Amino acid sequence: MNDINKKTAVKAAQLEQILASNVRTMLASTSMAIILAYMQKDNASYELLIAWLVSSIAINAVRLAFTLNCLRKPSTDFKTIENRLNKFRLGVVVSSLLWGSVSFFMFTPDEPRHQMFVIYMLAGLSAGAVVSYSADIICAMSYTLLSLVPMLLRSFWFGDEISIAISVAGFIYVGYMIASIRNFNRNMTENIMLRFNAVKRESEIKQLAFYDQLTNLPNRRLLFDRLDHALAVSARSGRRGALLFLDLDHFKMLNDTLGHDMGDLLLKKVAERLLRCVRESDTVARLGGDEFVVMLEDLSDDIDEATKQVEKVADLIIETLNIPYMLNTLEHSSTPSIGIALFGDHGSSHEELLKHADIAMYAAKRAGRNVVRHFDFTMQEAASASDSQATVN
Repeated sequence: MNDINKKTAVKAAQLEQILASNVRTMLASTSMAIILAYMQKDNASYELLIAWLVSSIAINAVRLAFTLNCLRKPSTDFKTIENRLNKFRLGVVVSSLLWGSVSFFMFTPDEPRHQMFVIYMLAGLSAGAVVSYSADIICAMSYTLLSLVPMLLRSFWFGDEISIAISVAGFIYVGYMIASIRNFNRNMTENIMLRFNAVKRESEIKQLAFYDQLTNLPNRRLLFDRLDHALAVSARSGRRGALLFLDLDHFKMLNDTLGHDMGDLLLKKVAERLLRCVRESDTVARLGGDEFVVMLEDLSDDIDEATKQVEKVADLIIETLNIPYMLNTLEHSSTPSIGIALFGDHGSSHEELLKHADIAMYAAKRAGRNVVRHFDFTMQEAASASDSQATVN
């Protein structure tokens, strides 16, 4: 995975982390705003108090709606993630400025109990911000500084011994919170990276276990898993399926004359073309060498109609793979031989179906190549007789 994808994944994880806790944060912030306004109703301007409370609730409502929308519609686009993160930060700044503004009309010099109550509320909010927003250091820092520093400056401005002591202690608390934010953010970022790397390793292991490294198609193991599942579904539903076994004609000659690099390039291009010939629900796999398998599912329950559907796909594959290939600067023509085996009629297990489709493919080779042959059991008898004769000889 390149650096851009890695950066996008980390940003997405950070955004997910702060969004996940923001619903609870908004509910707590709104509740605390209502409590604070009620407690200060006799010590502050009624008009200012109502304006502040309405503004706080409105901003929290907007932030909550934004959060829920992001959670419902997650994105993996870097620009979208960055845009959402910046909007979230803007909401945090506006909210923290509102909380910081309470020191100008609620922090009355002649009411020490109410002063302590305001300090208690703001300190609690800032501590909650460290926990909720530490995945993004900008959010956590801005909330802590913008909500607390105005109150501490206001307290220092009073000039009496207690107020100055409270202010100094508050700034020490802010310094401690900033250090904690940096530690929390570093630990959380490391956890995100560990999770990211674990997911990446799991994906790489899965890719190695189930996919062909050259063409990125499913390998034999994954094909058999999907084929077993498709056979079970077909048996329950009555809908037919088919296995098409493809072998490229004269592929060895290409490898011998032009080299394995050209052969590998041809295999990649064949894989791309095969994928264009089938539906997303079908499977194209590479067994190895120049052998490919196409598994078609959910065909008609009528055998004649299912046969027509398979032949249509097989004809499209023949037509598509017959188009000349550009291998770097060299134009090269390649043709396939295709054998077909139907679910149920030609086998009820992946071993039988693959064997019978392989037999039909060799019948297509004997018929002159670049053709399609359906399996029938006389082919198997002929193949067994040929094997027996080869053993005797």
